[in-house]
Amino acid sequence: MKYIVLIILAAGGYYAYTSYSKENITVDSYQALLKKVETTEVTLQEVKSGSNMLAEFFCNDSDFQKSGGSSVSACLSKLNNYREMCESRIFDNVPATFTTKEQVTTIAKSYAACTGSTS
Repeated sequence: MKYIVLIILAAGGYYAYTSYSKENITVDSYQALLKKVETTEVTLQEVKSGSNMLAEFFCNDSDFQKSGGSSVSACLSKLNNYREMCESRIFDNVPATFTTKEQVTTIAKSYAACTGSTS
């Protein structure tokens, strides 16, 4: 009987540890999205939000835009014009959740390329 109680306590402790030890990360940047997907799955909405943040980051990097023959304002304008179209193209046939960093980076890079922020 005492072994059953010990097993139940150990199982309950393990469950509590795995359920509550996961850091609750708010996706407020692309880096936060990548950090979160390393510990838990992320939703499609979080990936969309993080991808938009990545594209805006590229657009706001004036040196990066100059090196590609563009400007911050031109990039932001293109991003604003293509955002909806690229979201439907890139995110329509993807899973509702993502479990690996590679999945997230691949789709975010595709989205940034579609919006023109990396060209």
